[in-house]
Amino acid sequence: MSAAPAEKITVIIPVYKVEPYLDKCVQSVLGQTYEDLEIILVDDGSPDRCPALCDGYAKADGRVRVVHKENGGLSSARNAGIDIATGKYIGFVDADDHIQPDMYEKLLAALKEAGADMSMCDVVYADTENNLLQEIPPILRETLTARQAYERSELAPDSWRYVVAWNKLYKRELFDRVRYEEGRLHEDEFMVTALFRLCERIAVTPDTFYWDVRRAESIMTSPVTVRKLDAADAFVQRYDYYRAQGWTALAKNVLRRAYELVWTVMDGVDVPANRAAIAGRVRSVAGRQLARLDLRGLWLWLGYLRRTRRAGSMSP
Repeated sequence: MSAAPAEKITVIIPVYKVEPYLDKCVQSVLGQTYEDLEIILVDDGSPDRCPALCDGYAKADGRVRVVHKENGGLSSARNAGIDIATGKYIGFVDADDHIQPDMYEKLLAALKEAGADMSMCDVVYADTENNLLQEIPPILRETLTARQAYERSELAPDSWRYVVAWNKLYKRELFDRVRYEEGRLHEDEFMVTALFRLCERIAVTPDTFYWDVRRAESIMTSPVTVRKLDAADAFVQRYDYYRAQGWTALAKNVLRRAYELVWTVMDGVDVPANRAAIAGRVRSVAGRQLARLDLRGLWLWLGYLRRTRRAGSMSP
């Protein structure tokens, strides 16, 4: 399928230490039925052959552009792509994943049909051999308001599908006012609060166009560290936004998630020095919320204090 230049889609692919997976990813984007693409490969200082591979794709197909930069992390790489994007629409693909041939054709059609600012599809959750890792309930075909999108991102089964960046197509102007927070894990948790509030409508299709590939060395499967608490910062931001909108139930839910994350991180870290670091992070992140906790959150917080004091990782 072809379209006028004004309908160009920019696909941004951050690249870092993904040499075994990069070709399958890039070929799945090059082979889209929607051909009016600008493909930006952002080499985030990758130490393997990925920089040379990226340059090879650019030489072979004029739709491919390459950015070589010092390593700055996933958010930094996405921002570098956004900064030079020329398409009317933007999509993201992780370099160890791949997509179905008609993904962007169908996402653009759904976006236009609904008069939406963003569209999203369902996800196949698989390993590097394309084996399904688990069955997840399908999402519904619907058009959401911003509030409904927040509700799905908090309460829907496998709600991470509403939060992640890469199963979506966005109008370019959404990024005129926002960028990914750099130096963070769980960058999508921060971004979703900013993006949904800018949308009047979000089109959802249950078609499974995106293959989310989980590999042993990926960020999603990495060991638990103090940095996992970055998501708690994002939850606190979302809590503040929900409270400002008067969405009390959503505010209580996301604050509960913040405290449950504290428990998860603490249980996953068995090095005393790391436990002490977690205590410091929690004091700075969750501690400032004590004055406005619901009872469930207060119970979780007090339980955390008792446990860390027993472990000797927090001073009295």
